[in-house]
Amino acid sequence: MKYTFSIIIFFIATVNKAQSKYYNYNLYDGKDYFFTMSQSDDLMLNSIRYIGDEITNSSLTKKDEKIYSTSLLIFTSLIGQAITHEAGHQSVLSELGIGSVNKPFLDKNFVAKVTGVSNETLINLRDNSLPNYIRLHTAGLESDYAYLRKSDMYFNFSEESYKVLYPDYLMRKLGTQLYYFTSFYNSTSRIKEADCKELDLDVVGNDIYGMIRHLHRPAMEFYRYTERKDLTFEEKSYAKRIGYISFINFLNPNIWKLGNYRLSKDVIGNFSINYSLAPFGYFTEQNAYLQIKDKFKFNPYFRQYFNKSHTFFAGGLALHNYTFYDERYILNSSLDFWQQPKNLEFRTKEREFGVGLKSEFAMRFSKAKDEKKPTAYFNMGMSYKTNGFIPEAPSLLEDFQIHLGIILSIKNRN
Repeated sequence: MKYTFSIIIFFIATVNKAQSKYYNYNLYDGKDYFFTMSQSDDLMLNSIRYIGDEITNSSLTKKDEKIYSTSLLIFTSLIGQAITHEAGHQSVLSELGIGSVNKPFLDKNFVAKVTGVSNETLINLRDNSLPNYIRLHTAGLESDYAYLRKSDMYFNFSEESYKVLYPDYLMRKLGTQLYYFTSFYNSTSRIKEADCKELDLDVVGNDIYGMIRHLHRPAMEFYRYTERKDLTFEEKSYAKRIGYISFINFLNPNIWKLGNYRLSKDVIGNFSINYSLAPFGYFTEQNAYLQIKDKFKFNPYFRQYFNKSHTFFAGGLALHNYTFYDERYILNSSLDFWQQPKNLEFRTKEREFGVGLKSEFAMRFSKAKDEKKPTAYFNMGMSYKTNGFIPEAPSLLEDFQIHLGIILSIKNRN
């Protein structure tokens, strides 16, 4: 019995092994605008991690640590999440060459928004490129999903501690879920389109209601601020489906501070289960995070895309922060493949296959003599995708990108 108990402890005991922390700052994503969704998410996430590491590793009392946690909770809830959420909306417009203004600070109606786009421009987008118009609605929640998925990666590959990042992670999880919960109840907007200047209006209003109405009735009368009462019975049922399925986001171990698990002598693992929206509906996702011999970090995933009535399967594999030659070089690579609805349509059962490849190679150009100081790498890479939707990828069309940036590395002191 004692031997059996020891085996169980060996396989399920949580692991908190210190490794190097890597902070990736994308300076150029192959586009003629700032910022892509990925750039915005990385800048916010890695800045919080870097500042948090500096603060929490100084001589802090328990009271000081509570002040840090509370301050980060307040920052994320009031402005931090709004910046990246609205940048997600704006990135869709920027990719299409449409100028806009990101206003992440809450206005008198307690709303953050993207403005500066005319009704004529939005109608033209809806009538000529419906998947991009739908993505304009869903990109804020897509950005929230991508940001949280990256946070999971840092937790699950032992590159970040809960002490540093958990307040931000928790508030973003709750904020995202509260948005999904609006699918269940009637809301009345305080904003009346007729009372506002056209260019001061948010581009989409309620992300979920607007998405649902335009997926079901793309040719109906145009207006931005869709409320639940504007939806048909079928559309309200679809809204409830979105709300109910979003509950799977709570199955993520990191919400409950359940760290990594030792699966064998050489393998440490964890998982995450995620849900978000797509330009033709929504998707669910299952990630595994495997550290092998404290050297190789793999993230295989499976994904299920859903349009109105059909399911399409996808998957992929990523190699994360593989270092070699005495940590002179860092390699990150990923492969994505998918089935998606033909032309990203909401009602079709026809399928299209797609693939995406990305590889980034970083070379060290500055090594810190003091472990408390950062080591710097120049990071460059390329990515290619066929027609289709990859979360956080700028374009729904075939696309090639060059990536340039820097990576800072500090020994994990937590």
